[in-house]
Amino acid sequence: MSNPAKIYRKTVIERRRLYIDYSCWLEDTEQLTTFQATVVPYTADAPLTVSAAYTDAAQKKLAMFVGAGQANTDYTIQMVTQTDSGQVKRDDIGIRVTP
Repeated sequence: MSNPAKIYRKTVIERRRLYIDYSCWLEDTEQLTTFQATVVPYTADAPLTVSAAYTDAAQKKLAMFVGAGQANTDYTIQMVTQTDSGQVKRDDIGIRVTP
């Protein structure tokens, strides 16, 4: 597991919104075509939940809602995106869940 460049904090009860803007990485006409979020570690008793969606018509930005999780646990969200030009990018986002 890699070390995320940025770690966000949330409490167990919070559902937090995070934005990822890929526009500086993409060519002007390039769009994101798919995305997948994998959470590490998996905590069966209280899993961290992630849902994501495009936030713009150009499909260059994503919004994620991160909720639940086990208290006193550090998670990594491994976000893998693909573009219509065949590029693949992985970003690791850290989430620290507090009580």
